[in-house]
Parts: sequence; C-alpha cells; structure tokens
Amino acid sequence: MALACPSCEVGAAEYVGMADDGRNEMRCTSCGHHWMHGARPVSPRAVVPKSTPAPRARATAARSSSPRTTTTTTRSAPAPAAAPVVRRFPTLDDVPGEALQRLAALKAAWPRQRPRPDSYAADFRRLYELMFSRAGLPHAEPGQLKDFVTSDVLALSGNTSSFSREWRKLGDRDASQRFRDAVEYLLRGESGDDEQSPDDPPLEDRFTALVDQTSPHAMGGARESVLTHVLVVARPERFLPILTVDGGSGGEGKREIVASLLGVELPPVDRSRHTIGRVACGSNDLLVDALGAGFADLDDAAAFLLWAHGQA
Repeated sequence: MALACPSCEVGAAEYVGMADDGRNEMRCTSCGHHWMHGARPVSPRAVVPKSTPAPRARATAARSSSPRTTTTTTRSAPAPAAAPVVRRFPTLDDVPGEALQRLAALKAAWPRQRPRPDSYAADFRRLYELMFSRAGLPHAEPGQLKDFVTSDVLALSGNTSSFSREWRKLGDRDASQRFRDAVEYLLRGESGDDEQSPDDPPLEDRFTALVDQTSPHAMGGARESVLTHVLVVARPERFLPILTVDGGSGGEGKREIVASLLGVELPPVDRSRHTIGRVACGSNDLLVDALGAGFADLDDAAAFLLWAHGQA
C-alpha cells in the first residue's frame, strides 16, 4: 500500500531523497506536497564526524642539572556536532507571527483606491480563458496568441524580446503551433486532462521542463514569465498576476515580496530539489495562503501585495 500524503490523504507518496538529517523526503504525486517521513535514523549523512584530537605530546625532560620534570598536554574536547539542516521549501508555518501581524495591519490600512473596473481587461481575461481551454486552444489564431504574450493587460509581461525573436524565426504558422503545444502540455500534460492525471508529472515539473527546454513541447522564448501569464488566465483561482520569482532591478518579484512582507527567504532555484517550477508555484501558494480572505480575487490580492511591498 502506498504511503498516504499528510496533506491530501491520498496514497500517492513518491520518494525524493534523503534529507541532511537522515530522514526520507517524500512528495505527493497528487497534490505536490513535500514532507519528511520517519524518525531520525543513524545515517552517515546525518552524523557530523568528530574532530580528530591533536596527537599527545611526548613527555620531555629538561636537559640540565636541575631535577627532571615531566610535562604533559591535555586532550582538547571534541567540537559539538552541528545541527542538521533540512532544506525544504518554506510554508506558512515558517512565517514569523509578527510578520503575519504586520501583514494584517497593512490589510487594514490599505486605501483600496482602485480605478473603476476595466471592461477591456475583463473581456481580455474571458477571451483567453476560453482560448486556453481544451476545446478552444486548437483554434487559437496566431495573432491572438502572440498578442497575449506581449500584452500588459493583466500583468506586466516584462522583456519578451526572446519570444518575439523565436516567433519571427519560426513564422506565424509554426510558432503558433509550438506555443499551442507548450500551453497544452503546461495545463493538461500528455493526457490532455484538465484534472491532474497520475500518469503525468505534476504542474511544477511540467513548468520546469518547459522553462529548461528539456521537454519536446518546449518553445524557445516561452519561459517563466510567459508560462506564469498563461497560468494566471487559465487558473485564476490559484495564481497571482506576479509573473517572476526574482524581480530583477524592479525588485517586485515573488522572492522580494515574500522577504519584505513575510520575513522568509526563498531558497535559490536549482536543478534538483528547488527547481524553477517548484519555486514559482510554491512562492505563489505561500503568498496566497498568507493573504487569507478579504479580496475580491487574486488580481485584487496582487494589487495589495505590490502596495504593501512598497510600504515595507
């Protein structure tokens, strides 16, 4: 029987590897939750070797006419073992209580002076939500797909020059087909199901494969900000319209916002445990969990986060 996930209680645990304290890191292939399993076993990776004591000095005799005296050295105590570090992605449990109190105070102080509803933005969202559906994506026009990537209607798309270069190189027909293929794989995997299929990698790993260009469905230039933009439209109940982990010179990425508002440092992106997909989705989920209720939608929540980050 497969080990049950403590988050969703589905028996879909997958072994990730051994943590630095010797316990087993597990991941749920159903909901993506990571946790440590088992007691702390005695493992070569969990034991810090004791420092080797200095060799005992030999007793020496003074070569003089005075009485012989013997000198000895005392053995130094071994250095205390360092506490093991478990490198896992931070959750709401890691956010200090005072940070959550400050966030609540900022929510209460938010002036909420939002402009009148933008009917164009609402129509834009509805159009592309339908376009990225399983039924609509095969019929999406090249011009509409390219305009989506370069538009700042829902979120600042940032520098899309590499995407535009790839599009020009491939031409409208091939470029639009490649982009449709990338979007389909991101949202529905190989199975084409809107719900997560146990036969497909989780969303975070599909995201990583597309960004790192290791998937046959990847398109040059369709990287982190482009893929997150797609998720903002196709999964509006989960994803904030903040498109990058690292904000660069602007300093308004999810990493900077998490640090300033929650007092938590996100791990650096790597190619093994903290991949770009896991950090991008994990930081988004951490912010949404910390915000709680009180917002009309995640567009509203993102507007608050950017305002609060400016205050901090």
